[in-house]
Amino acid sequence: MKTPKIPEEYELFERIYHYRSSVQHLEREYLDLRVCLRDAEADLRSDSQNQELVSRVAYLKNRLKELESRYPWISTGRPSEIPFWINSTV
Repeated sequence: MKTPKIPEEYELFERIYHYRSSVQHLEREYLDLRVCLRDAEADLRSDSQNQELVSRVAYLKNRLKELESRYPWISTGRPSEIPFWINSTV
């Protein structure tokens, strides 16, 4: 078994930059969904009989659950770049 190799600093930052660029839209969508859910739940508290709000809250919760199951790192609170710090074998 080969020992893990720590990549050069410029290579590491380049990988992280490309990774962050590729997942930034997911993080933005997740945040937007959470904000919309918060607002919809607040509106629902004031008008609990509104079926449109009930279905909107259900949709937003389902969409958030789908994102969290597909991308579990999105809701952990830990940086998703951690695997870039050590490369398996290069």
